[in-house]
Amino acid sequence: MRPFPLSSLWFIFAALLLCSLYAGHASANPAELYQQSGMAQHQQHFQAALQSAQQRYARQLPPAVQETLVRNSSQRFEPQGMHDRAQARLALAMEPAAIQQALTFFNSPLGSKIVSAETRASAPASVAAMQQGLPAQQLSAERRALIERLATRLPALELGVEVSMALTGLAAQSANDLLGGLMKIPQQGGSESRDRLREQMRPNLSDTLAYIYRDLDDDELTRFAEWTESAGGQSFYRATEQAVRDALNP
Repeated sequence: MRPFPLSSLWFIFAALLLCSLYAGHASANPAELYQQSGMAQHQQHFQAALQSAQQRYARQLPPAVQETLVRNSSQRFEPQGMHDRAQARLALAMEPAAIQQALTFFNSPLGSKIVSAETRASAPASVAAMQQGLPAQQLSAERRALIERLATRLPALELGVEVSMALTGLAAQSANDLLGGLMKIPQQGGSESRDRLREQMRPNLSDTLAYIYRDLDDDELTRFAEWTESAGGQSFYRATEQAVRDALNP
């Protein structure tokens, strides 16, 4: 069992925040679809990851900095605010017809199975298990090709970068706030940091997707890949990426 880099844990949340913002009723109502999709559960899992990050930094930082970190992160990642920002972006980014196409897919048995796989993967216990290493997976050439096909369409890598940047920047932001501008501690921002995170996460992308969707058979993976490549699927995933970025960055 090979090690699973800590930086890739935030990628898992990406896989969680990315694919299942919609499922349920046939109404083109982003707030209703957001709730029915499992996104509310993903939000709870993100909050658990945030608490873990706060606790980890608390062991490394002076109490005053730690208190500032908790205050800053609680304000920035306040759950209802994240819900509201994501839903507002979805309403702006998707036409009603595109929402209906997403609903048709995610309300199908396959869509429900995908949502179940993603919410299971985002659970704290699952993330903790994956931190110890992904189980060995024997993939046929055909299945590997399907996973690679999904990897080119799902915005998991970019969302993983955004989640990681948001969480790892907390300590530096809090220290800077405490110092009041007297000196600046570099934050993990900018294109270079994003490029570095992408390079760290990229080698794990296919294996992680293969593990998350391990209960889908090859036919189901094929239909999933076809959806991601369709006009409706592409519209959905573009909107998802924007919504997650808005949720993380008030």
